[in-house]
Amino acid sequence: NDQLRAHHFFFELNKNNFEKMLWCGRFLTLFFGLGIGWLLFIKTQDSQPAVWISALVLWAFEPTILAFSGISGSDIPSTFFFFAAILAFQKHLEIKRLSWALATGILTSMAAFSKFSSLFLLPIFIILEILNVLRFKKKFRIFSGNSWNLKNWIAGTAVFIFFIFILYLPGTLFDKNHSNPFAYFQMNLKVLLSYVSVPGQNYFLGYGSRESHWLYFPVAFALKTTVPFFIILVTAIKLGLQKKIPLAPWQWLPPLLFFFFIINVQNMGVRYLLPAYPFLILLCALVLGQLWKWKPRWGPRTGKMMVVGLLLWHSVSVLSNYPDMIGYFNDFIPESKKVYYLGDSNLDFGQDVKKLVVAARQKGWRGIKLAQMGGPIDPSFYGLDWKPWTQKDLAGPQPGWVYAVNMTMLQLGPLFQPDLTPIAQSWVIDLPPTGRVGNSWIYFEVPGELQPDSSPALSSVRIF
Repeated sequence: NDQLRAHHFFFELNKNNFEKMLWCGRFLTLFFGLGIGWLLFIKTQDSQPAVWISALVLWAFEPTILAFSGISGSDIPSTFFFFAAILAFQKHLEIKRLSWALATGILTSMAAFSKFSSLFLLPIFIILEILNVLRFKKKFRIFSGNSWNLKNWIAGTAVFIFFIFILYLPGTLFDKNHSNPFAYFQMNLKVLLSYVSVPGQNYFLGYGSRESHWLYFPVAFALKTTVPFFIILVTAIKLGLQKKIPLAPWQWLPPLLFFFFIINVQNMGVRYLLPAYPFLILLCALVLGQLWKWKPRWGPRTGKMMVVGLLLWHSVSVLSNYPDMIGYFNDFIPESKKVYYLGDSNLDFGQDVKKLVVAARQKGWRGIKLAQMGGPIDPSFYGLDWKPWTQKDLAGPQPGWVYAVNMTMLQLGPLFQPDLTPIAQSWVIDLPPTGRVGNSWIYFEVPGELQPDSSPALSSVRIF
């Protein structure tokens, strides 16, 4: 049970070193987040300054990339390797060197090792190769010529398999239950495929569900992306379809196919779309490069002013939400309405637990009743002395107590933990809260003298 082992390792064996260990993981993720920007710069540096500057600004202030570059998780590393693998494969298509085929195999293995959804790279490579053959009307030759070279495919595949073997070899050497290096890889591949068929938690447009919705990812992307970025992207798609801007297949095919592959995966957050983001940033940068050169008669500087205005809007929209990048929604979504549209990692990834503890200390709360579902950390880990809800609390808030309620509990509690339903459907949904902590907690400060409560306790806190 990996969650129990992880909990024991972090919160019991290494409680005093927990934050140092966490920061090490976060800096590793930050490194790959910066790496995405480096790859974007490498790919656009030979373009006009308006293109590469736009690409870097759109990347540096992209809220989802910012949010998950600050989290110890696999989404950003897998995005980096996914993007790098496509760039390497495109080089392989252009010059047919064995070195680029080997680089593609290595980068693809690292992408899959980071997150198994990166295995969607394989069908993308195949389609890009076929399109390249059809475009240049090349003949099929196995070992020679500037053609569809099977030798490179065999070499890249062999390197991919070898690196998967090396990456999982320690498990075989040190775990008697780990029969061979490919056993764990195969198991995780089955888990990935089950994400399509096995229902999971899902909160979308005001409803909790065990079924995925095909509109989830398009809507989540629109809500969690800045308005100017969305406008530029729609313009890029329109101009691309009209063939008014030149787009190579490697620029538009990977995000399109990845989106198609991921649409039926469990609806657990816009972060699942991250591998498509570098390509979308490139498309937007190309459009802004064209707009920069636009000089209508009635205003020769109009194009330049529009580019600067869109990039400033994009940046200010994100900075105004600082430091809570996880809870970012576009400018048209009021703060109080975020909880209606989306949940899970779009709103609550446990990022506000420590803020709740700090708020409790600053406000001098003495008696705290907690209702929490999800998140990896019990607030008591940071020193919060809390009590569970009781039967008496369901009838109404008791004088002197402070009730802290986690938004995920309200969204998904009734569906996945039925015994939390009485709390989720109690007075907390009708009574205006005293205040909020970040985007994932509300609290109710009840005036009066604190009175002891001896009524039966409820199981009001559920954490991983």
